[in-house]
Amino acid sequence: MFMRTPPMSMAAFFQGILGASSLALGAVVGVFWQPNRSFSAAIMAFGSGTLLSAIAFEITIPAYRASGFSPLLVGFMAGGALFAGLTQYIDQHGGFLRKPASSRRYLYEHRHEQISDVLARIAHVEVMQNLPPQEKQALVSFLKPVYAQPGDILCEEGTPGDYFYMIVDGEAEVRKGRKVLNTMKPGEVFGEMALLTGEPRSATVVARTPMELYQLHREHFHSVLSWSPHMAWALSRSLAQRLRLATDSRVAVERNLERWRQQLIDQVELDLLLREDPTMIEGLVKRSAPLAILIGTLIDNIPESLVIGMNAGESHFGWSFLLAVFISNFPEALSSASGMKQAGMSRSQILGLWIGIVVLSGLCAVGGYALKNSTSELVVAIAQAVSGGAILAMLASTMMPEAYELGGSSVAFSTILGFLLGFFISSGHIL
Repeated sequence: MFMRTPPMSMAAFFQGILGASSLALGAVVGVFWQPNRSFSAAIMAFGSGTLLSAIAFEITIPAYRASGFSPLLVGFMAGGALFAGLTQYIDQHGGFLRKPASSRRYLYEHRHEQISDVLARIAHVEVMQNLPPQEKQALVSFLKPVYAQPGDILCEEGTPGDYFYMIVDGEAEVRKGRKVLNTMKPGEVFGEMALLTGEPRSATVVARTPMELYQLHREHFHSVLSWSPHMAWALSRSLAQRLRLATDSRVAVERNLERWRQQLIDQVELDLLLREDPTMIEGLVKRSAPLAILIGTLIDNIPESLVIGMNAGESHFGWSFLLAVFISNFPEALSSASGMKQAGMSRSQILGLWIGIVVLSGLCAVGGYALKNSTSELVVAIAQAVSGGAILAMLASTMMPEAYELGGSSVAFSTILGFLLGFFISSGHIL
């Protein structure tokens, strides 16, 4: 014989579903339509404002009236710390793809580690000595490691030049016909002449010992010169040294040096805006974990659902919190679904994920209702404060930075309007 579910428990479940239903709606929109930045920013900022208002008037004031300031302080701090710790753990274990903000943060940290390692290895290369840090970091994105064994031909005389090389370790011989012109050692570069002139290689470079090098393709080489005047001047100095070894005429050296410098300067555009390397984003989905994404997304929504459940049936609980949750969830799911789609997840996976989160949010609301009916008023107030702190941490770490990044300072007005709407709805029972 089955037990009948209490009516208020069912009410809590359906209110949790209602508040989270915009997650599914936002995911559907994000999968089939890519909104412009201004639209996404405005909705996200408006939702942040309504949620801030709901935290202030639907969580903070009732909790303060029930238990005072100390439990409120402890609860908010604990909720923020718990949310930050759990989301960081989830992101590190493959859940970063659930939000564009967490994806970018993961990408930045992953790329920062790679860049630091490469920068340490090429620090002694001559053309890197006087480059500003931002130009060094941008250059690393285009470098490809290459390893050679003794006798390997790195450049061959008379062939087209497609690569520029930096020697990290090992030695190489520069040959003209059968004559050895020079021995190149760690820190030196070669291959730039053919890239600049478009002419065939003027000499052959053969590995003399085991070598570690970094390779820069022709296409990226010209891009680097376009935003790095320091690299252009470093290459001109390198060419000058090489020309002194390759010709007996000092007049010819100075004439060629001036020609090289002018050619380099002609290519330089003083635009130092650094662009994100799109090739690194392609690997995001390979390093993500669907289960971690599910758990991480659920963690983002558990605090809201618990508050809905704990306030189900209360006379003071209006529609402002539900409205705030509904509005704030929509842009979150929309931007997340768009990012997941760009990273390679299928539509069915994305929609299944968000629909599952909606159902689980309803169950979390039932859990919040059960907690309220099985514990003291003080425990409920602390639990609400913990949820409020977690929601604030979510706003501070994802929604508000994301809105500002997409819309700039104009999102301030959307946030204000959202806050005032939440206050207007709540004002009926707080005034």
